[in-house]
Formats: sequence, structure tokens, C-alpha cells
Amino acid sequence: MNSITQYIENIRIIDGHEHLIPHSERKKMDADFFDLLHYVRSDLITAGLDPSFFEDGHSMSDRERAELFLKYWHKTKNTTYAQMLRWSVEDLYGMKDWSVEGILELNKKVKKATYDPDHYRYVLKDKAGIDLAFTLIFSTNVDFELFRPVMFMDHTFNITSLANIEALEKQWGNRIYEFEDLLKAMDAIIERYVKEGMVSIKIGAAYWRSLRVDKPTANEASYAFNRVKTFHLKESLAPEEAKPLQDYLIHHLIQQAIKFHMPIQIHTGHQEPSVSMNGNILTNSKVTDLVPLLLEYKEANFVLLHGGYPYYDEFLSIVKNFPNVYGDLTWCYIISPTATRDMLFKMIEMVPQSKIIGFGGDYSQVEGTYAHAKLARRILSEVLISKIEHGDMTEEDACEFADYILRDNLIDLYNLNMKYSSQLREGNHVSISK
Repeated sequence: MNSITQYIENIRIIDGHEHLIPHSERKKMDADFFDLLHYVRSDLITAGLDPSFFEDGHSMSDRERAELFLKYWHKTKNTTYAQMLRWSVEDLYGMKDWSVEGILELNKKVKKATYDPDHYRYVLKDKAGIDLAFTLIFSTNVDFELFRPVMFMDHTFNITSLANIEALEKQWGNRIYEFEDLLKAMDAIIERYVKEGMVSIKIGAAYWRSLRVDKPTANEASYAFNRVKTFHLKESLAPEEAKPLQDYLIHHLIQQAIKFHMPIQIHTGHQEPSVSMNGNILTNSKVTDLVPLLLEYKEANFVLLHGGYPYYDEFLSIVKNFPNVYGDLTWCYIISPTATRDMLFKMIEMVPQSKIIGFGGDYSQVEGTYAHAKLARRILSEVLISKIEHGDMTEEDACEFADYILRDNLIDLYNLNMKYSSQLREGNHVSISK
């Protein structure tokens, strides 16, 4: 079955979700090896490393940092997060010596790469085989040769204080006196993002509240807004007071996404500790809480991120049954390769292949994206080969499935002016044994 593996290796991926910062920002932060840790930092912290290790302005020398890192690296190197770090630096920088001296030498190489203007193109296009990546960095100012922006919209509906309203006023450029002004501000911000090239909006509310969205009236939402407008001593609404306003604004946001034919990415499932604001209340992210929204907005396209892990059986059932819902495997492979294999097996059996988004690296630095893409191709190959060996798919079926989930579905869903996999292979065909 080497032909399947080779075929998948040659697919030019469209990456559905990243947090890759602009190259100019990477240079500004003088990024080094320790800035590549990203997800493994969570494992290092849960293994006992003091979170202050990652804070700006630390007083440790590079040698001291390397010594402390290695102490906790040996406690965490079994995890897939750690494996991704290992793959990225061994493949891209030739790292072999996991000692203090080896880390210091690696640090020099990573810093040199930070100032290489071709580094992003080399890693993403040449090494990872990624033609385009959607990146969520709170800005539409991206290199459009490599990226398309996705924008977080939580700041437009997470309204609990005057500071939240003032931030929207600054972004909109007008004062917000009445509830209707708040809706106008949201509309103007979305329209600006669309003009600047946004391909999708992102709702990350599960990190700070439940995904359950009720159906409050405009009067209920306006009442909560007016309560905020009476605050002058840095007060905030309690969560239960803020919910009618937040829920009403989420409905309005989805309606605007429909207007602009814009898919809506929603965080479901597992939470990253470094960005959690709720103490990792995992049950906030249960995908079944979204059902009322999915039922109401049949004309919207919802992209449910991260396989809903660990609630992925419910996730799969919802993706199977709702024509307007897409299942996205962003982040999944590095959370648990074993669970993602299980998800893929079940997806093949349950979900139309046109409704699966097969890869999103979800990293802040390109080195992590490279390693994640390598793992995703390997797992997808293993699953498809097993399906072929058991007689559930032909080799042609398997290759078509891979084309759909790694590239073609994203072209259709996000209205990208790009070539499908079959068009890219014209004149450069990878043979598949029949």
C-alpha cells in the first residue's frame, strides 16, 4: 500500500485553522527555540514546571532555561505534543543532541531562521506541502500568498463592562450610546473584516461560558446593555445577567455571517490551558449544546472544530445529521493520534466525505505546523490502508477521500479561487495500483 502513502504525501494541503503569527512579528519577538514550545508548554506545566518560565522579562540566561527545560522535558517527552516538538527540530534543524549544549546550539539555529525572509515559505510550502493556511491572529494583516485571515468575534458579544463597550467604540470609530448602536458596531466590524479578506468568523465562547445559546428578546438584551451603561466604577455584569445580551448578539453575528456567505468556526471540546479563562470547565464545550443554533440557522455553514474531543461520538452524530455542519479535525491529531484514528474510521463510516475538514495545525509557529501535517498524513494513510485491506474502500476511493478532506472541501466551503487536487495532478499524476 505504499502507493496510498505516496499519494497522500503528494496532496497539497489547504490548512483550515492556525494561529501562525506574521513573519514580521516573529522577528520583532526575536523568536528562539523556547518560542516553539507552544502546546508542549501545557504538558511541561502540568508536569510541574512553574508557568513563570514562559513569561516575558524572565531573568534566566539561555543556559539556565535549557537546564530547567530539560529537567521537565524528561517528564513529558512521551506525549504527542512533545513528539511534535522533537519532529520539528530534528527534521528542520538537524537536532540530535538533547543536552544543554545541544539546546543552546539549536537555539542559535532557530534564531537564525527567525530572520530568514524565506523561512515561512520553506517550512509551509516546501516541507509541509501546505498551499494555503487560515490563520487566526486577531488581524487581517497577513501575507496573502501563504494565508487567509479568520477573525475571533468573541469581543463583539462578550459584553459585561464599560471597558468592553469602549473597546468596540475604538474599533468602530463611533460612540455606542444605545443598544442599536452596538448592533451597528458589530455590523461595521464584520463588513470591514470581509473587505480585508476574512474567510470565516470564529466563536471561541466555550473557553469562558457554555456553548448553549438561548433565544432572548431584544428587550431582554437591551436591558442588560443598559445595565452596563449605568456602570462607572469598573463594575461587571454577573454571567447570568450578561447571558441574554451575549446570546442575542451571537444570533445577530450568525445572521451577519449568513449575509456575507461566511462559514462560522466554533470551538468545541478540548481546551488549551494557556488560554483558558474558566479553569478548564470542559463541559462548557459540549457540542450537543449547539443543537438549537444548528436547527435555527439552516442556511448557515457551521464548522465545528477539534472533533468535539472528548465528546466526539456526539460530534460525529451531529455532523452526520445536519447538512449545514462540517466536522473539522483541527488540533485532533496531536491531542491523541489514537483517538483521531478512531474518529477517522467512524467518519468514513458515518459522514459524507464532502463534510469533513481533515487538517488544521493550530500552531503559533510554522515548525509545529510542519510536524502536525506530517503526523496527519501518516494517520490518514494508516486509516485508509486499513479500510482498503478490509475491503471497505478501493484504492481509488481512498485517494478521493483524502483529496476531499485535505483540500477540495475547503475550496468549496470557503469559496477559494484555487485548483482542486485532480487539477493539480494533471500532467503530474501519482499512479495508483488498481
